[in-house]
Amino acid sequence: MQPRQASTVLTRRNFLQAGSAAALSVLYRPVFAARKHYDVIVVGAGLAGLQAGRKLYQHGVDFLLLEGSERVGGRVFTFDDLPGRPEAGGTQVGTNYRALNQALTELNITTTNIRPGAPGMTLLVNGHLSSLEKWTGSPGNLLPEALKDTPPYGLLPKLLRNGSFLSGPLDWWKPEFSAMDIPLQAYLKQMGADDEAIRLVDANLNGESVGTLSALDLLRKLAVLQAAGAPQDINGGTQRLPDAMYASINTAVVTGKQVTAINAADTGIKLFTADADSYTCRLCLVALPFSVLRRLDIQAPLSPLKQQAIRHMGYTPVTHVFIKPKSPFWLADGLSPNMWTDTDLGRIFTQTDEQGEVIRLRAWIQGPAAQRVDGIPEHELGEHIVSLLEQARPVAKSKLEVERVMSWGKNPFANGAFSHYLAGGVGQFSRDVSRPEGLLHFIGAHTEPSASGMEAAVKSGVRGAQEVINRLS
Repeated sequence: MQPRQASTVLTRRNFLQAGSAAALSVLYRPVFAARKHYDVIVVGAGLAGLQAGRKLYQHGVDFLLLEGSERVGGRVFTFDDLPGRPEAGGTQVGTNYRALNQALTELNITTTNIRPGAPGMTLLVNGHLSSLEKWTGSPGNLLPEALKDTPPYGLLPKLLRNGSFLSGPLDWWKPEFSAMDIPLQAYLKQMGADDEAIRLVDANLNGESVGTLSALDLLRKLAVLQAAGAPQDINGGTQRLPDAMYASINTAVVTGKQVTAINAADTGIKLFTADADSYTCRLCLVALPFSVLRRLDIQAPLSPLKQQAIRHMGYTPVTHVFIKPKSPFWLADGLSPNMWTDTDLGRIFTQTDEQGEVIRLRAWIQGPAAQRVDGIPEHELGEHIVSLLEQARPVAKSKLEVERVMSWGKNPFANGAFSHYLAGGVGQFSRDVSRPEGLLHFIGAHTEPSASGMEAAVKSGVRGAQEVINRLS
C-alpha cells in the first residue's frame, strides 16, 4: 500500500479540529476495525508507542496503534478515582529530561514541585523497630562497625563509593568497565560489604536479586540519574501525559487488541490478536517490554543476540498496596509513618494533602519481597500487608483500610515494572536491544541506553518513528 496522500492527511487533521476527541473516537473506530492493512503498525500504547504514534501522525504516515489492555499509558498509571490521585507507575520528571519535557510542552502539560510526605523514617530490621535517630544502637542493627551509622537505604550508595563511577551512561560500553558486568552481590563484596549489608541491600532492590543484577547496569542507571536534574511532578497526575498523547491520535488507536503472534517475512508483516483477528503492515514498531514480548509467537528472522535479549532481559517485580489511615496512629508511638523494612512490607511511603496532612500510606514492595507477596491472591494481599503493619506497629490496629492493590509483576501487559540487565547481559547483547530486525523495529524504555524510565520511553518513540519514516521514504 502506498503512503497516504497529503490531501488525506489534511482532511483528517481538519476533521480532528472540528469535533471532540471522544466523538471522533466513536466515529473512527469502526472504520479502523474494518481496515486490515497499514504502512506501519505500532504494538503497545505505553509512552513509547504513543509518542511514536504522535510522530507518525505528524508526518502523515498511514499507521495503526494496537493496545492489548483497555487503557493507554502502560506503566504510567494514576488512580484518578482515589483521593489525591496516587501514582501506581511512573511519576517524576527530571528537569533535564529533554524528550519528555518537550512532549509535555507540546501537549500543554505543566509540572510542579514534588509535594513532600511526612517527615522522618522508621526502621524495622531483624524484628526490631527503631527511629532513624536511634538506628546506630538498635538491637536490629547487625552491621559491622564501619557501617553502623549508615541506615539500610544508604548502604548501597556508600558501598558503591568504594568503586568506580561512570561519567556518563554510555561509559558502560567502554572496555575498562566490562569487568563490572558481574552480579551486584560479587561487586559489593569487592567493595568490602559483609553478608548483612548485602542482605539489606537485597531487601528493597530495584532488580530481581543481588545475585543476578548486573552491577554495571546499576552504575549506568546511577549515571543517568545524576544528569536528570531536579525531579518534578506532573500537574493533575502522570496519567495526563498518555491521555493527552492519546487524544491527539485517538482515531488511530485500538485498545483491547492483544497481539499474540508476529509473522514477519521479507515482503510484509502479519499480526494476530487474541480475539482471532489479524492485521498486515509494511513495517512494525514493537513497543512491548521484552517480559511480554517473550510470550508472543514470533516467526521472524531475529538475530541470535536479539533472541537472547528478549529471553534474558530482567524485569523488577513491583507491588503497591495503597492504605488509608483512619487516624494518625503514629502519634501514639512517636515514630514516623514512613518505614524502611527488611520484611514483606517493603517500604512505607506517605502521601499528604495540600495542608500537609497524611492521607495515604503506600507499601512499595519490590525485588525479592515482591516475588514472595505476588504468590498471595490479590484479594488477600492487601489484608496481609495491613496485618504485617499492625504487627510491626500495634498502635495501628484497626486503624488501616486497604484502598487498592497493584502488582506490576502479575500484570499480563507488563510482567514487571523496571527493566534491568542480568549479570553478563551488558556485554552479551546490550548493543543489539534497539537494533531493527528486518521489518521489525523496537522501542520502549529498555531500548534506550542513555536514559531510563519515562524519558527513555519517550526518547525511544521519537527514534523508532524516525526509523520507519526514513524507510518509508
